[in-house]
Amino acid sequence: MSDQAARVAGSQVDDGRPVSELIEAYRNGPRLLRESVRELTREQLLARPVAGKMSTQEVVCHVADAEPYLADRMKRTVAMDRPLLVGVDGWLYLEALSYHERDIELDLALVDATRAQMAADLEHLGESAWERTAIHTETGLVTLRQLLLHTINHLEGHVVAIEEKRRAMGVG
Repeated sequence: MSDQAARVAGSQVDDGRPVSELIEAYRNGPRLLRESVRELTREQLLARPVAGKMSTQEVVCHVADAEPYLADRMKRTVAMDRPLLVGVDGWLYLEALSYHERDIELDLALVDATRAQMAADLEHLGESAWERTAIHTETGLVTLRQLLLHTINHLEGHVVAIEEKRRAMGVG
């Protein structure tokens, strides 16, 4: 298993929270992301204060690009019989999509809209939907619940990374 696949599998470990709490954590993600970039200047957004790590701008763009395909994975798992979920190497997007040239507000708005729409869909699911499965090309059999956990942990992990950058720059 690749390092990336191991990280994904680790982020899918069930923590036992009720579904309602998972949906609330999912819905709360955009607020956490927005708070993590509050009051940062353009220069601070583009800085790489932690060696070998993405800039804050790149992190936000990475999260924004991941959200639609993570939501699509959940939708396909709900709607289809064991759909195939193809792994994505999001790190390839950084330079190819010129993340430092993007409007961070558009990326934040995409995260807001994707999560609001998907959370509304998740709230209407019956209990049995949470055990629906898909096949991920890197991690194998996954449940809808595991996909939701991964999506929550993906954004929250990147918020922690942004907080690390803020500390490295001495920004409170």
